[in-house]
Amino acid sequence: MHKDRQMSEKEMRMLAQKPEISLSGIASGRFMEQYEEYVSDQFAGRDTWVRIKTFADSVAGRTEEGGVFKGKDHYLMEVVAVADESDLKENLDAMKNFKERYPDIQMHMMLVPNAANVMEDKLPAFAVTASQSRQISRVKAELGDSYDWIDAEKVLDAHKDEAIYYHTDHHWTSLGAWYAFQGAKTQLGLDKSEEIKMKAYAVSDSFNGTLSAKSGYETDYKEPIYIYLPKSADAPQVAVNYVEEQKKSASMYDSSKLDERDQYSVFFGGNHAMIDIQSTQTEKRRLLVFKDSYANCFLPLLAPYYREIVVIDPRYYTGKLSSVMSDKQFDDVLFLYNANTFFEDRMLAGVLDEN
Repeated sequence: MHKDRQMSEKEMRMLAQKPEISLSGIASGRFMEQYEEYVSDQFAGRDTWVRIKTFADSVAGRTEEGGVFKGKDHYLMEVVAVADESDLKENLDAMKNFKERYPDIQMHMMLVPNAANVMEDKLPAFAVTASQSRQISRVKAELGDSYDWIDAEKVLDAHKDEAIYYHTDHHWTSLGAWYAFQGAKTQLGLDKSEEIKMKAYAVSDSFNGTLSAKSGYETDYKEPIYIYLPKSADAPQVAVNYVEEQKKSASMYDSSKLDERDQYSVFFGGNHAMIDIQSTQTEKRRLLVFKDSYANCFLPLLAPYYREIVVIDPRYYTGKLSSVMSDKQFDDVLFLYNANTFFEDRMLAGVLDEN
């Protein structure tokens, strides 16, 4: 009898564990649901079975598996998420209330479209997906003048024939983030600072991302990961404080992650509840960022321009936001999410509404 596994390296996710038996769980039916998930995740040979099933579906002409489209030119794309009306209203109301509590701080919103929205021509024939552009426009209208809208969709659409999204992963590439950063500099007031010239360096040529792991498609496809570093040795230096982990680093990159399955975690070692990035930048501007993982490859582009950037990921953050706001004197706040994550988010309002 094989030992239960905690995680599937192939699918890059935690596997269900054997549930505890309880009368309430049996009565509600939840125990049986959990047990079925457990049996499905833990049966011997699961990884092989997933590969066989994906191959059989492909032969049968199926082009969608687990919410992932098998597109043209080796592109895998997430199905566009449709926002829950109640959750979306709660988040947007919380964002507007947050602005009202801090009227003197400039607030920016960058809602990054996903690949299925920008690169529709790569979707498989007859693929049906919701309009993400319409949902993004609605958020812009709801926030109104209270937020400075940074139009990532327009910028990425202008470069949609370039490698701005990974083929096998749900993230944008560092190139996509670079173009968005160039488009955001004026609105963030960074065009008034001395330009810090950056250069892209390949740190991997063997990346195979989460969408491949989730769907079983393109498992042998390898692609590069690039990072941007200042060209000059005189550029501001950074120090990163991983607050909850009580760990500090002189780099925004974790090269050890390049030896693991999820190489995108090379940026900051993955996601963290709160990080504090300080630099030797002489200008004393401070920025607060609320984000998801799309920001991880964007933050290194921002860091040299600010004296300090505090980064909060609402999916993991459990601290008191009011304490952070009182301790720091922020000049700007940036909300940076990919659209799918934002439209499925249920944590942002709880973080923002805390007093």
